[in-house]
Amino acid sequence: MKNGFFEQVYDLVSQIPTGSVVSYSQIARMLEQPHNARVVGWAMRQTPPERNLPSHRVVKKSGELAPGFTNQRHLLEQEGVTFDQKGRVLMKVHNWNR
Repeated sequence: MKNGFFEQVYDLVSQIPTGSVVSYSQIARMLEQPHNARVVGWAMRQTPPERNLPSHRVVKKSGELAPGFTNQRHLLEQEGVTFDQKGRVLMKVHNWNR
């Protein structure tokens, strides 16, 4: 499951449009694996650099940014993504509804 599921995650993430975000749990649901949000996180942490994915567009369902991704906010702001006073992405505005 790991390799096939990771590839599905990467394919889906590659489709997230500029200025939009999606949560780990949303990706899992889109891939019909609703209980695998953590596995989506593992896939994202192990993304091969040559994939050149827009990984910064994947956030927690609360709109919080991924831990350890130091320039994620900067990249999202460059795309026009806005944040609330607590530093969370405004999911109602920027959530990708595929």
